Amino acid sequence: MKVQHLILVSLLIMFTSTQLIPIKTEEEEIKIDLNLEEKLEIQGNDIKQNKLYDKLYEIDKEAYDQIKNTFKNVVHLIFEKNEEETQVKLLNSIIQNVNFTKIDVIFVKSPIGLIESEKGIVIKNFDKMIWIRNFDNLQSQIFDIISPQLEFLQTENDVNEYFNQNKLNSLVLLPDNYTFKTQIIEDLETLIRNGDLKEARINGLKAFNSNYKNFTAPTLILHKGNNKFEQYEYNLTYTDQILDFFYLESLDLINRLDEDNYARVFGGPIQTQVHLLINGILNEDLFNAYYQVALNNKINDLKYHRLIFTYSTFDENPTLWSLFDFDQSTNTPKLVITETNFRKYQLQKYICQSETLNQENIQQFIDDFRNKNLNEFYKSEPIPQQTENQDIYKIVGQTFSQEVLNKGKNVLLLFWDSKNKDLFDDYFKLLDEFSLIQNKEKIKIGHIDLANNEHPKITVDSVPKLMLYLAADKKAPKEYLKSSNLVISELKAWLDYYIGDSIAYKQEKTDL
Repeated sequence: MKVQHLILVSLLIMFTSTQLIPIKTEEEEIKIDLNLEEKLEIQGNDIKQNKLYDKLYEIDKEAYDQIKNTFKNVVHLIFEKNEEETQVKLLNSIIQNVNFTKIDVIFVKSPIGLIESEKGIVIKNFDKMIWIRNFDNLQSQIFDIISPQLEFLQTENDVNEYFNQNKLNSLVLLPDNYTFKTQIIEDLETLIRNGDLKEARINGLKAFNSNYKNFTAPTLILHKGNNKFEQYEYNLTYTDQILDFFYLESLDLINRLDEDNYARVFGGPIQTQVHLLINGILNEDLFNAYYQVALNNKINDLKYHRLIFTYSTFDENPTLWSLFDFDQSTNTPKLVITETNFRKYQLQKYICQSETLNQENIQQFIDDFRNKNLNEFYKSEPIPQQTENQDIYKIVGQTFSQEVLNKGKNVLLLFWDSKNKDLFDDYFKLLDEFSLIQNKEKIKIGHIDLANNEHPKITVDSVPKLMLYLAADKKAPKEYLKSSNLVISELKAWLDYYIGDSIAYKQEKTDL
């Protein structure tokens, strides 16, 4: 995934709290107060971002459990009181040599008996827990565990032994004279460091022939366990495609969507997901049809438009269901598609209209999506009953084009979120105050709740936002950026700048 795309995905995830893209894609993360010397403070709903965890933090059991779910590497010192000063000094000297921009790691400590009953250092490295009890060459021991490293296999026996481990891992077969060997090694280290690949080996043999399968170098193989392999069939110099390959192949063909794989489904480089939504037990015939479509899609896949297939119930993913205005009363099964659109900064959504779902209808729905024959789904509240020339209009998804985008009148529009009403009180007070003096022939005042309304022309990335749609140019709305508090005088001056002096409002009468 390109860096800018990864950033946008992270932002899409962050804005789930505003219901703009209300998909839960990350487990709860933690916030660390770096102004404190050692004590770790946890706020479960905060997002970890742009922080360097370059200190040794004291933790309790609750904090430790959250940290293990948040960081790929956790170095945990368990100390006895009489040894604390010496061991902390040693570990702090090691911390100074860690490149935190390249390794996702945090260093923590706790007294013996609080979390662990044995003293020493235990390192959580992805899903492995590794103990260090001998502190000789401690820095090398720690770095060997947390740093991305590749093993180099020299013989066919090494390769056979490696594959017999029956783990999810990978092998790269490269001849010694392969032109891009150095670059591929660096790319694989990056994938391991980011957690997209658990481990990898480089085999310098010019070819490999075993009981499992015949491969000719250069190539890349993902071993999925039980002697099952997936071979990467494209140019090894394209890291984005390699990352795409690992993400998709490490997932199941059909994934039950839960909190454990949300991030991998929605946060990876595969931008399109097919979801089967069910209430109760998944019918065996329907599952087999869905599975066959997923299998055919993989075999005959358009390699530049990969799909992830999932299924889930309302209880497992109420937020995903709400994206389509579905709830527990919805008749199921329902088949939908979501696609991350980085240009529009939103999820595009499509609903299958077939009353019955079978292999043919499911495949047709996917084909129609790929051929751009589907209409996007946008949420909208019912159209409200409103009178002509009222003070403030309620705008919904279905009326956005008519009430806002049609030329003829300037529109001052507040984008807000009904899930957090109290956050917008000051903005509504400002609109109420301005409505008393507005010139209704020149400007319309409105508000739209983005928790329940969508429109293809809305690309707002956060709320609240107060925007001015000029009568002469609806394509480039102007954002009102308050200097401090929301005051009517500043709003009037801002409107004067864009519309003209005293055009948007009536002049207040003054006593002579």
